[in-house]
Formats: sequence, C-alpha cells, structure tokens
Amino acid sequence: MSSHPEVLLEVQGVTVSFDGFKALQNLSLSVPRGSLRVLIGPNGAGKSTLLDTIIGKVRPVSGDVRYRGQSIITWPEHRIANLGICRKFQAPGVLDGLSVRENLRVAAKRTKGVWASLTRTTGRAETQRIAELLELINLTGKADQRADSLAHGEKQWLEIGMVVASDPELLLLDEPTAGMTAQETAKTAELIRSLSGRHTVLVIDHDMQFVELLDAPVTVLHQGQVFCEGDLASLRSNADVMEIYLGRPKDEGHHKGVGYAQT
Repeated sequence: MSSHPEVLLEVQGVTVSFDGFKALQNLSLSVPRGSLRVLIGPNGAGKSTLLDTIIGKVRPVSGDVRYRGQSIITWPEHRIANLGICRKFQAPGVLDGLSVRENLRVAAKRTKGVWASLTRTTGRAETQRIAELLELINLTGKADQRADSLAHGEKQWLEIGMVVASDPELLLLDEPTAGMTAQETAKTAELIRSLSGRHTVLVIDHDMQFVELLDAPVTVLHQGQVFCEGDLASLRSNADVMEIYLGRPKDEGHHKGVGYAQT
C-alpha cells in the first residue's frame, strides 16, 4: 500500500482562455482527501477561475480535472455538485426571510424546493443533524432568529453551515472572511479547521493573518500558474513570492520586513 495520502482532486495541466487572455496556464494541483489547502495570490492570479473550472462553470481549452480518479472535465455543473463538490462564494447566499434553523433545514433537504423543505415533517435524525450544525457554527442561541438579523460574520458562518448540511466531500470556500472583524476571522479559522478530516477543504483568501490561523499548506498562484507551494513561514521568507504578491522589488520588501498585504 502506498504511504502517500489518497488524492481526491487532481487538476492536470489546465489552461483557460477568455478572448485570448489565459486566465489559467497549464496549471496542475493535487489535493489529498481530508486535507485543508489554501490558495493565495494577487488579484488576477486565477484563483476564482480555478474554482469555476473545478465546478464546471468554466470549460478549459486543454487539461483535465479528475475527482476520485475520474475525469469530470466535460460534466455539467449539477452532475459535479451531485458528486459531493460544493462551493461557497464570497457573498453570503442565505435566505434572509427564514430563521437560522430554517435555512439549515432547506440546505439539508432531500426534496427539492424551499416550500417542501419547510412543510414536511422533521424527523429525529434531521433534528439532531441541525442541532449539530448549529453548534458547529456557534449559532445555537440564534437558531430561531431571522437570518437578516445576523451580523455579517454570522451570516458567513450560517452559509458555511448550509454548505456542510449537504454533507459534501469537497468544500470550496471563496474568501470566507471577507468583511469580517478580527474576532470573527479567528472564529472562522477555527470552524474551517474543524471541518478538515471529515471533509476536504480548499480555501481562497487574501488575509494572511487568517491564512496563518488556518495552519495549512499554501499554494501560491501567479499569472494563472502554480508558482510555489509550502508552509506560510517558508513562503514569507521567499523573496520571489514577496515580489509577486506585493508587486515591489525583492530587496525593498526584504529590507523593510514587509509581510503580505491584502489585495
């Protein structure tokens, strides 16, 4: 048996072109099952395009995306989602007119349609599942409040809970801490760390303090390619990464001791 962890997601030499502009250029990336991985890079590096390609929203001109060893590059979005791949976008997508608990019920539903989800009888197993999700996202005390009464960070946690409610195998999180306070960011990092193992999690974010709290392997994208990978400490000491991320000469960033900036 191989000592290497099982690869759940593999992006192989993917190139994506928009009217001649190559948003991704021969990009390859492997994500082991149950792992937590962070993608960073300056604006325009191709981070969101990569996620769009994984979920089938964008079609590459070449390359392959393999999930559990099977090519999904030609599959429609709904079929890819049914595999257990779920993406959370930067803006919360909760249903403001429903309570926190009702939002989770809708997300955990098997029957399609909001009305069917809210009118059918809630079984004991589903009730227990929702209670676990409320505890996971630290919103048990606000379970019966309308979602539109939540703070911004709480809405983000609710949407993460909604994503987890569908029990995906792979979670794609696009800037989950956007607009959060430092305290909310720290709680979000703790929440995401708790998800890895049972789920495989791929996170995009610009906030290096948040990335540091995640304490996970980091992949740096630049001009649609994987520039380097490693732990955050080694990347911070890499003058080439500093130049790419901050857009300034290596020696300037190095001598001033500048860390990463949000972009």
